[in-house]
Amino acid sequence: MGKKQTEKSIFKNSISKNLLIIVVSGLLLILLSLLFLNVYTRHGQNVIVPALGGLQVKEANTILHSKGLHAQVVDSIYLRDAVPGAIIDQTPKEGNKVKEGRSIYITIYSKSPQQIAVPNLVDYSTRQAAALLTSMGFKQLHIEEIPSEYSGLVVAVKYRGKTLTPEEKIPAGSPLTLVVTSGVLADSLRVDNEY
Repeated sequence: MGKKQTEKSIFKNSISKNLLIIVVSGLLLILLSLLFLNVYTRHGQNVIVPALGGLQVKEANTILHSKGLHAQVVDSIYLRDAVPGAIIDQTPKEGNKVKEGRSIYITIYSKSPQQIAVPNLVDYSTRQAAALLTSMGFKQLHIEEIPSEYSGLVVAVKYRGKTLTPEEKIPAGSPLTLVVTSGVLADSLRVDNEY
């Protein structure tokens, strides 16, 4: 049997022919996938992200639209001395390369402080109520004592002279007044009973 006869018998074999077709089809599929990905991902086509820190959102959007990008506000932080609406952080950072049409996520200074619900603190001890309010961000706490039979219990929480209802929302960090029992009434009752 000669070489030509061996080659002809290999290609006449249906298993060998099918394996060859599978390998060629696989290579062709991989090649087409790579070409499609190159076109779809716009490989090598990118935009450099500009610096947005300190700008207002409208100004940033104007700059970003000119580059084919757009801004999306994802967070805000309140700072009393900051310019409201100014951008303080961005992702991706300035100088990074991104594809056209990408969102740039920004954090801005809030125009108003966060509103926090003050829990019902009636009948809490002064120490417990003060610790809870301090942990919530209320640092300026004033104590107003009223005469009562018991000492050191919270009767009410006031904001700007108004008694707060349970879960009423007020600006974070606002000064609050805790109306607390003094126990003076109990002392005066003891003194009256002695006479």
